[in-house]
Amino acid sequence: MEIRVARACFTVASFLLLLGGSGCGSGNSSPPTPTELAAQYKFDPNDVSGWQLDPNDSQAFQTLVEGTVTDLKSFMDGGSDVYTNAGCTVTLYESLVSTNQELDVIWAMYFGTDAKAAAMFVTNSAGASQSIPNYNASDAIGKSALTTHTVYAHIGAMYYEMTLSGFNDATSAFQAAGQILDVFKKKTH
Repeated sequence: MEIRVARACFTVASFLLLLGGSGCGSGNSSPPTPTELAAQYKFDPNDVSGWQLDPNDSQAFQTLVEGTVTDLKSFMDGGSDVYTNAGCTVTLYESLVSTNQELDVIWAMYFGTDAKAAAMFVTNSAGASQSIPNYNASDAIGKSALTTHTVYAHIGAMYYEMTLSGFNDATSAFQAAGQILDVFKKKTH
C-alpha cells in the first residue's frame, strides 16, 4: 500500500514538474517579461464602467523597463532612484479619465517579490490615513491635499501609486481608487 501511494505521489509530482508547476503555488517560475506585465495590467474600458485610458494623453500607457532608454528615470522627472534602488524593474504608467473628467494617474511597479513591494508601500505610505473601501490599511491607504488624492497600495509583487484629481470629495476619489485596485487585484491573481 505504501509503495503504491509513494508511486502515485511521484507520478503526480513528475507530471506537475513537466507542466512547469509545483503543485503548491510556490514554484520557481520565471518572472513575467515587461510585455507580459503590460498585457496583464493594461487598463481596459470594460474594467471599470466610465473609466478609460485618457485619449487626450499621447503617453496614457507606457511600459518602462529599467536599464533601457525608456526606463523610469527617463520618463519621470526625478525621484526614480527611490523605486529602482528598492528593486523596481518594470513600471507601467497609466493615465485614466472618467466620463466626469476625473483623472487617475497610476504607477504600477513590479518589484519581483511580495516583500519588496510591501516594503515600498510601508516606506511611501507613511503619514497616509484615509481608508480605501474593501482594503485594510496594511494593503492600501490614501491621503488628501487640497483637491489631489494619493493612494498607495501593494498586491503581490506589484506596488501602486495613484494620483486622483477632479473629484468633488475625498470619499468619492477613494471609492474610485478602490474599484480600480479591485481590477488590478483580479489581474494579479
